[in-house]
Amino acid sequence: MANDTLIRKIFSLSPYIEIMLRRVYWSNIGRIPKKTKKSNKARQVEETKLDYASIKRFLVDHGARQGGLLLVHSAFGPLKGRGKTADQVLDFLLEIVGPHGTLAMPAMPKFKNAIKTEDYLKPLDPDVIYEYDVKKSKIKTGVLPTMLHKRKESRRSLFPINTMVALGPLAEELFQGNLEGESPLACGVNSSWKRCVDNDALIVGLGTDLTHSLTAIHVAEDVQDQTWPIKDWYIEKKFRITDGDYSELRVLRERAPKWGALHFAERTLCRDLISERILISTKIDGVLVELIKAKELLSYLNKRNNKGYPYYGI
Repeated sequence: MANDTLIRKIFSLSPYIEIMLRRVYWSNIGRIPKKTKKSNKARQVEETKLDYASIKRFLVDHGARQGGLLLVHSAFGPLKGRGKTADQVLDFLLEIVGPHGTLAMPAMPKFKNAIKTEDYLKPLDPDVIYEYDVKKSKIKTGVLPTMLHKRKESRRSLFPINTMVALGPLAEELFQGNLEGESPLACGVNSSWKRCVDNDALIVGLGTDLTHSLTAIHVAEDVQDQTWPIKDWYIEKKFRITDGDYSELRVLRERAPKWGALHFAERTLCRDLISERILISTKIDGVLVELIKAKELLSYLNKRNNKGYPYYGI
């Protein structure tokens, strides 16, 4: 953890330091050892009751409300064994928005033929088809969205890129017509992510670095589409999308991997959002809790991204 904090501080000194070190990282990806899981001994310090009342107070003080929309990025590891099961954490979040509110979470599918990390920047095989089953495809974005998806009342989007799951009155609206349009995008004009912005979502990071997980920044890119200032932004991939009796083969565009891997100044973005008081961050009993108002985020990005911010070295 100390090493991660130091790396983030170094990256935040300049976007060009970050993109230079990103290139070093990806040039040596095959030589970098994989992270090992924490030992039980290391977890013993963490496994004390978590003050959920303080988490609720923090969220409510900064915009969470009954009838509102919470878009939560989460990691269950820091919460495990600390007073609530995964289902109870979901109940806690649902209680904050109440029966007339909506809880949404990223629910990206785990593809059986997913690209290996060491091959991430290599050209794609154009004949590969990625299979996405709305009901059956496993979720790679954590325990909490997986458990939310298991709830009978929840809904999961048809879009196979930056997929979302939601429970509440807005779920149908968020996911309606996501695949419509001449060439739909994961965070484009008809996307669930754009509708989260339109519905004034409060974006929350629970136990995870929110800037690192901040999918909503791609609304600023995808809504502009052809007028986005960086050329060759998208690649095409084939998906077979299944939902019960519905099945369709679609060719969809997504951001080319190189832009996020080599050019995204994540820590500069984090520093700037904190400086502008758009990103609010705290730790409660050692758990990182962060939040951003979606409309404020998009307003800020739209004012700055005429040259592609927060991407550098283009």
